[in-house]
Amino acid sequence: MVGAMLHAGLLGTHLPGTRAFARWAREFCLGYVYWLGFLLVLEPGNVLGSGGGLAWSQESIRILGAALLGGGVTPALLALVRRYPIEGKAPWRNALIQAGVTMGFAAVLILLSCLLAPLFLESERRPFGLALEEEMAVNGPLLVFCVAAFIALAHAMRFSRRNADYAPAGAQAGAAYLTAVSVKSRGRVSMVELASVAWIETQGNYLALHAGADVHLIREASVKFEARLDPERFVRIHRRVIVAVDRVRDIAALTNGDARLRLDDGTELRMSRSFRENLRAKFEARGGQQ
Repeated sequence: MVGAMLHAGLLGTHLPGTRAFARWAREFCLGYVYWLGFLLVLEPGNVLGSGGGLAWSQESIRILGAALLGGGVTPALLALVRRYPIEGKAPWRNALIQAGVTMGFAAVLILLSCLLAPLFLESERRPFGLALEEEMAVNGPLLVFCVAAFIALAHAMRFSRRNADYAPAGAQAGAAYLTAVSVKSRGRVSMVELASVAWIETQGNYLALHAGADVHLIREASVKFEARLDPERFVRIHRRVIVAVDRVRDIAALTNGDARLRLDDGTELRMSRSFRENLRAKFEARGGQQ
């Protein structure tokens, strides 16, 4: 269950309205399960300094409250993994950023626990300054480890998903690449040559094949269809978009690490940073300019 939720949490970052809230809720629940499991494995007195022989009711409040705090920061941690992937461009810089943020999140969790503990735990009567100092010294390294372990797990699941979903089309021995695809329209079936297709877009349960002014819809899973395309010609640039490399006119970098593609017919598409290097290598191999 945790693996499935983590897969869902690592999907794209631009989801409007209710879908964005649904993703946030999944990530929160994922974090809650992860932190609750982490807390239950540890000895009670080792988590956020709330132990020391508490009554079961107080111990339950402490554990559930700490898990809620962990769940609350989980969406931000997953956003960090998506924004600064260590398998993308500048891995060492991104790794350093994540290390710094990990320590920052651990400090924030301890700070919040020291602020909230006196409100809910009858036995917590330490002055705030003393509690903060003791928790930083005793539980700081433990929380850094916990946050770092979650980030490492998120990266591992992200890497596994990308390897499974975006494997090269020639991975299947003896598999032939598609050169044409049948399309149904108004009760008629026709063949569309893939040589005429400039880019492919996911639209719900369908794929839209853009061939000049024509758009052909086929009911096919994007990942499954991509596995049958020639990887030297068709390259994924976004979780919803595949582009024909020979139709790319130029590539312009954007300030956030993404890029803008312009096709030979003037169409402009946005490329996610995580797919940028793969396309750039094939584009430059064809003599293209950025």
